[in-house]
Amino acid sequence: MMLRDYLRTLPQSHLFDLYETLYQQETNVHLTEVELCEEIVAYWESPAHWDEFVAALSPFERRAMTRLALHERCRIDAFMEEAATLGLVILYREHNRYEMPDDVRVQLLERLPSLRDLLRAEPEGDADGTTPV
Repeated sequence: MMLRDYLRTLPQSHLFDLYETLYQQETNVHLTEVELCEEIVAYWESPAHWDEFVAALSPFERRAMTRLALHERCRIDAFMEEAATLGLVILYREHNRYEMPDDVRVQLLERLPSLRDLLRAEPEGDADGTTPV
């Protein structure tokens, strides 16, 4: 499933909420469902928005997004709920499962470190093993 396909399944009120979240609009905009979908997709097609999103993630959130992008099992938690409000994760609460659109997955995997890199990373510290203060 692609992001555009997923957005077409949402009601207009949800699309409008998503649009407001992404664009931080203060005034009311009058767009059709199709226009809202296109605006949301256009937002996420911008590499600058992806870079900004990834840069804002904490190390925990980066690991969570990497796991999601790699189809690993994750708990549905507050962070995943927040990702859903951005249109990046599709939550099926009644079935306790989630899905990530393929184009979102590709964008994240291009920008996030792999789990192997995260596991192989050594903690910061001096040569003697002490951590700097």
